Amino acid sequence: MARLLVIPLGLLVLLAGAVIWSGSGVQQRSEFRFINRGDIFTLDINQMSYLQDFRLTYAIREGLYNLDAETYVPVPAGATGYDLSPDKRIWTFHLRPEAKWSNGDPVRAADYEWSWRRMLEEPGEYTYLFYYIKNSEEYERSYAKNQPIDFATVGIKAVDDLTFRVTLSDPVPYLLDLVAFPPFYPRNQKSMEPFKEKTLDGKFTYRNEYTRPPAVVTNGPFSLKVWDFKRRLILEQSDQYWDRANVKSKSIEMVVNDNVLSQFLLYEAGDVDWLADVPGELAAELKDKGRKDLRTSPAFGTCFLTFLCQPTLPPSTTAGEAGVKNPLADIRVRQALAMAIDKRFIVNTITRMGELPARTYLPPDGTLRGFTWLPGAFTQNKKDRITAEEFRQLLVAPGGLEGDGPGVPTDLARAKQLLAEAGYPEGRGMPVMPILYITSNPTRAKIAQVLKSQWKTNLGVDVTVQGVEGKIFSQRCSKKDYAIGIAAWFGDYPDASTFTDKYKSTSLQNDCDWIRPEFDDLCAQATREPDPDKRLRLLERAENMIDSEVPIVPLYHYVNVSLSRDNVKGVRANPRQITIFKGVKVER
Repeated sequence: MARLLVIPLGLLVLLAGAVIWSGSGVQQRSEFRFINRGDIFTLDINQMSYLQDFRLTYAIREGLYNLDAETYVPVPAGATGYDLSPDKRIWTFHLRPEAKWSNGDPVRAADYEWSWRRMLEEPGEYTYLFYYIKNSEEYERSYAKNQPIDFATVGIKAVDDLTFRVTLSDPVPYLLDLVAFPPFYPRNQKSMEPFKEKTLDGKFTYRNEYTRPPAVVTNGPFSLKVWDFKRRLILEQSDQYWDRANVKSKSIEMVVNDNVLSQFLLYEAGDVDWLADVPGELAAELKDKGRKDLRTSPAFGTCFLTFLCQPTLPPSTTAGEAGVKNPLADIRVRQALAMAIDKRFIVNTITRMGELPARTYLPPDGTLRGFTWLPGAFTQNKKDRITAEEFRQLLVAPGGLEGDGPGVPTDLARAKQLLAEAGYPEGRGMPVMPILYITSNPTRAKIAQVLKSQWKTNLGVDVTVQGVEGKIFSQRCSKKDYAIGIAAWFGDYPDASTFTDKYKSTSLQNDCDWIRPEFDDLCAQATREPDPDKRLRLLERAENMIDSEVPIVPLYHYVNVSLSRDNVKGVRANPRQITIFKGVKVER
C-alpha cells in the first residue's frame, strides 16, 4: 500500500476515470459523490439492519422526528411536535400539514400507522423495538398464528389525518430517538400495492421492487432516481420536500466500489468527495503520513466474535454431518476461547488506528451518560463499578486486559483449565469449526487468520477460516447457520438498550441463539423502571451477563475513520456515524 501513496496525481486521474467510465458513456457529475461503508443490502425498512442501508435511508426518508445535522439530537420533522400524557405513556404527535410524498401525495397519520403495522405483520430484525408499544408484541404473535387480536387494541392509532397517537406499555424516555430511526418511518401504501404478494400461509408480503426506481415513493429531502446494481445510486433533491430550502445539495451519488485501492484512487483524483469508511491498513498508513483529510472519532460500536450457542452445530459447519455436539454451547469453552486471544496484537498490528482493545460489549466512548461497568466474573477485587473514563484508562494501561476489571480477562492458564474441564484438554476432541467473515473486509480477513493462529498456539484448538460475500454472511448469521463469526454492532440510539436488546430471546438479531431468562427479565425490568438511575443499574447487570457468559467475544472498540477535504461540509466524524444528507454540501 505504501506505493499507492506516491502515485502521480495525473495517473490517479486516468485510473479513476477508467474505474468510473469503463463501459459507459460520460455522465454529468452529481454535486456530492461518496462511497458508502459497503453496497446496499436492502432499502426495505422491514428487512434492513446494516449501517450503509440506514445511512442512505436518512437521505430519502424521514420520520416524525429526525436527527439534527450538527447535534444529532431529535428535532421535529414529519411532525411539528407532540403532547405527552402525565404518566408519560401516551404520545400524541401533530403531523406537519405541508409534508408530502415524492409523488405529491400528502403524508398522513395513516401512513405511519400502516408502516408500523407492517413491522408487526412481517417482522424484521428491528421489530423488537416496537414492543414498547401497548399490545404490539401480542399482535405480532397472534398475527403469526393467523389469529390476530383486534389492531384497535394496539397502541398505534391514526386519530385523524394530522394526529398520530402512540400508547406505550411503560414510559420510554428515548422514544424521540426511536421515531427518528428508519424502522419507524412511514411508507406510501398506494405505491407498494403493485408489488404485493400472497405468501403460502395466507399472509402478504411486498417484493423489494417497491424500494427501487421508478416505483419507489419516499418522503425525505432526496428522491432515489437511479439504482444501477453494484455500480451506483443517484439521488436528486425532492421538489415535494417540505424543507427543501434547507437542502444543501441538488444531487448525490453513492458509488458502489468494494476495492480498497480503487476507492482511494477515486478519492485522490477528486472523483469522490467522501470515503465513509477507510479500511485499517490504508487508514493507518494515511495516519502515519499525517494526512489532514483523514477524519477520526471514537465509535459507539464494537467488533466482536459471535458464537452459536445451540446444542448442535449446523451441517454447513461440519462437512454435512448433522447432530454434531456444539462445544460452544458450553460456557467454559466460550470463556476459554475469549481468554486466549491477544487483543492488543489485533489493535497494534492490524487495525492500528488507536482502537481500544475490548473487555466488554458496550464501548466506553462517552455516549452513554451515567452508564458504568460491573466487575467481571473472574475479578478478585470486586470494586462496585467503573466509569467510562476509568475504563478507558484501564484498557490502555499495562496489564489492563489481564487483571481485574469488567468482562473476561486474557488468561492463558485459566483458559487451558476451563477447556480441559469442558472435556477438551489441549483442544483434543474439539470439532474443527470455521470462522465466518465478510470477504470484502480485509481487516476481518486478517483477524480470522490471527485467531486461527492464536487458538492453535495457545490452546491446541484447530479452526478454519471461511470468507463469504456480505449478504451471505448476514443471511447465515440470521439463520444460525454458522459456528463462529466476526461481526460488529453500532448503537442505533444513545441508550444502553440499543446493545442489550439485541440479545433478548425474542430478538431476531440474537444471532447467537443465547437464551437466558434472567437476562430477559433484567431487560424487562429496565423497560418498566421509571427511575433513570435504577434503570441504568439494571441494564448494567444485563450487559455484565453478556460479558461474563460470552455469547460474544468483544475484540476492540471501533474508531470511525473517513476521508473528506475541508470543502466538504456535513460529513464530520462522530461516534454514531450519523450522516444527515440534508446538510451535506461541497464548496467548489
